[in-house]
Amino acid sequence: MDSPEYNLLISLALIPVVFMLQMWVMQRRRRRRNEAGQQEFNSLGATLISVIAEGVAVISSLILIIWIMGAVLRYLFPVIFNAQ
Repeated sequence: MDSPEYNLLISLALIPVVFMLQMWVMQRRRRRRNEAGQQEFNSLGATLISVIAEGVAVISSLILIIWIMGAVLRYLFPVIFNAQ
């Protein structure tokens, strides 16, 4: 189960997850904008929860992108990464 082909398939399957996370954050930010273009929140609690949830989503999608690129590069160039 630790073959390079398996890792490549898993990493390629995670690409839509990254796009969905990024789109989710962008849609939430766009819905909160008022006529002046500023974000509006109902309360301080809603602000904190939104900022934390969106921050975790963005950071996790960036980590996934790095992991995907590593798996693709390891598949394409196994000699460089000492893969078997």
